[in-house]
Amino acid sequence: MATKRQTDDPFSKEVLRLRAEYEHRRVTTNLYPPGGRPHLELDLQRGDKSYMTYWFDDGTENGQCVRIFDVPGTLSGDILRLYRNLPPFSGHIEIDGDDIRPLSCCPEHPEFTRDDSEDVSELVAKLPLVDVDPTKHFVKKGKYRSEIENLIRCQGGSVPGHLLSPNIIQLLGRSRDGHLVFEKLSSSARTLGRFSSLTIYKSWILQLIDALDCLHSVGVVHRDLRADNLLFSNDGERLVVCDLESRWGERSAPEVAFQGGLEDSGWSPRSDIYDIGNCIKSMVYANGPITHFVEWPVPPPLQAIVDACMYPRPEERPTLADLRIMVGEIQT
Repeated sequence: MATKRQTDDPFSKEVLRLRAEYEHRRVTTNLYPPGGRPHLELDLQRGDKSYMTYWFDDGTENGQCVRIFDVPGTLSGDILRLYRNLPPFSGHIEIDGDDIRPLSCCPEHPEFTRDDSEDVSELVAKLPLVDVDPTKHFVKKGKYRSEIENLIRCQGGSVPGHLLSPNIIQLLGRSRDGHLVFEKLSSSARTLGRFSSLTIYKSWILQLIDALDCLHSVGVVHRDLRADNLLFSNDGERLVVCDLESRWGERSAPEVAFQGGLEDSGWSPRSDIYDIGNCIKSMVYANGPITHFVEWPVPPPLQAIVDACMYPRPEERPTLADLRIMVGEIQT
């Protein structure tokens, strides 16, 4: 937990107040009971309004289906922002603004996620063998060629190679059972709640910028930049970006489409910059949002950084160089 010294200043006190307020909304909402299963979709047939679809266990094969449209300032918008609870209902329904109506056709329950793993055994076999020490190493199964290739790019072309940025996860080699081996670091879930000072956030954001600068310099767009893909040293001082698959991921930036292939869905270095804004919010709230529509204001001066990163038009967002100057000028 944050120490008393860390929480005495007005900025930290405001962070802790915002966290407590959100935590209350999170634990009191009925949107996510144990049987709730979220699935985000984009409805291109109704004015491009986005919506969430939920299935609630009622003992049947598909359960009860609820589709909730994002209409700010109405019942459906308030539910998605955790300000109001779902009203009692039976059968399949959709909530669009303040209208509640039967859902004529329940979409298929997304029971399984298609496994699109690639055969990477040939690539993995070329990696140096590492004697895994569970106290020092983390291992995971390699799923995509792109992740291994991206990691090698960020290490000067070899493994373990020369890491181009200390803020990018380093691939150390392979385990005896053919898994990828990395340095063992602390997850965001174990780290973010321990800190609340502007000083640490400034440092983390600058490190995040440096990590993206490295990725973009070797032609890699992360595409899935979020709190779950940030790791930290045990003391919380060093931030490390992981999961360099550069495939399907965050679709928060408005220009990123829900349809199209990997190369024509709108991801770009500017969409990574947009996602920095969401990462800053997650740092402050020490959590990931329950829905993509939760409103998470952050204290100044960070709100100005978030707003700049999340301009709707990609060309209006700052470059990483501009962003580094903006963050560097924050007084702590």
